[in-house]
Amino acid sequence: GVLWLYRGTGKAAAPFTARTKVGAGWNTYNSLTKAGDVSGDGRADLLGRDGSGVLWLYRGTGKAAAPFTARTKVGAGWNTYNSLVVSGDLSGDGRADLLGRDGSGVLWLYRGTGKAAVPYAARTKVGAGWNAYNALS
Repeated sequence: GVLWLYRGTGKAAAPFTARTKVGAGWNTYNSLTKAGDVSGDGRADLLGRDGSGVLWLYRGTGKAAAPFTARTKVGAGWNTYNSLVVSGDLSGDGRADLLGRDGSGVLWLYRGTGKAAVPYAARTKVGAGWNAYNALS
């Protein structure tokens, strides 16, 4: 349940610094997903979904010793998705978006708002048949 941060160095011969301990208890999550800059502050954020289906946002701080703020609840019901993926700005508005694939293979788009308090707009159906893929990225 310990989460470790490996910061990039930009050097091919030694791509990462020594690991830094973020903290313990992260095994409460069944999904951890990079979130891009969900909060609109220019720093990378992290999403965690717990066993009851609640999605949590950890805003990035830009500091290696304490890389995330305290978590903020995004909402419940996210256990309907067997895959959560952030692939950048899919809607073209300059904000990080989230994709969720449900158990029947329907892919849903959550457009980023750039606001930490309400990071995503209501979902929009992308389409069905996405259960043909064993991984989304």
